[in-house]
Amino acid sequence: MKKALIVIGILAAIVGIGVWVVSWFRTPEAVATAAARPWPGGLGTLDTVAARYPKLPANAASAQLTALAKTLPNELITHYVEHEIARGELVIGAPPKLPDATAIRELLLHEPIVWERHEGIDHPGTMNMRGVQMNVARALIASALAKGRANDAAAWDDLHATWQLARALDAHPQMMAQTAALSTARMINAVAWKMPLPAPAWFAEVQTRDEIPTLLRSFQFQASSYWADGAHSFPTKWLANSVENDRRIAETVANEKRCDVSAPMNDLGVDVSSVWRRAFRYRAEREATANALRVRDGKPIETKSQCSDGAWTFDGTTLRFTRAITTAAPDAPMPLVLKLK
Repeated sequence: MKKALIVIGILAAIVGIGVWVVSWFRTPEAVATAAARPWPGGLGTLDTVAARYPKLPANAASAQLTALAKTLPNELITHYVEHEIARGELVIGAPPKLPDATAIRELLLHEPIVWERHEGIDHPGTMNMRGVQMNVARALIASALAKGRANDAAAWDDLHATWQLARALDAHPQMMAQTAALSTARMINAVAWKMPLPAPAWFAEVQTRDEIPTLLRSFQFQASSYWADGAHSFPTKWLANSVENDRRIAETVANEKRCDVSAPMNDLGVDVSSVWRRAFRYRAEREATANALRVRDGKPIETKSQCSDGAWTFDGTTLRFTRAITTAAPDAPMPLVLKLK
């Protein structure tokens, strides 16, 4: 009996210590305070995020696109597109045998694609949507390159369809969706400077759209998802600090004027520091394409950059940004040094 009482006493002490430890770590007030601070760019507080994204059903065009995408090859097209994007010369290499993208192009040019909007940050449906988007985008970019090589102005129709594809992701706050949109926009821009002149009017949308605000919304959505789960189950001081850390990262990103950026690592969710680096580099990439098109059209370049840490030069043959901005694999960006003659 005495031993049993001792055991019971020890267990009670352990439970008591556990309760004390849990109560010490639980800081719901600190978590609530961190979540109540507004994010930059008018994004509001974390508790307002979920209401911005109600259920959104898919339309028939997205189902049709998914079916068409199943016929697309993958590896050869990916290699060809990446190789041509990395080539800082006007010449376009011979393509591999490409699938007929006519049906996909016509669908995207004439029907809006509406994907089902899923809850959470890593729903399998969102992953499948991203896979379809990227396969279709690469196939259309490859088709545009092949037509551009033949000096066929219809290449721009393939790029326009790819742009419509990218914008179909605007309604989806998940980071995996928005990184796909960023990658697609960068591919369009990275080959557009090689296309037949003149550039069509719609391409101005590519040149003027900055992906940073959309990525910030996605970053907030990611933080809000982890905050909502943690605040409900275990609102700790660590969670409060992490929420505040991510909000401060967002403030830094929103006010950044450089294009060579190394953002700090976020605490909540998948690390997106490399995403910020690619997104800020994309600002210089858009300028590279705009200046290359000016040179090919017989116009002077814009030497001034929106990037506070660089500018543009042209020596009669080579367009060059005044600093290299490297990114890590698997990113395969367009060069910031382009040979135009």
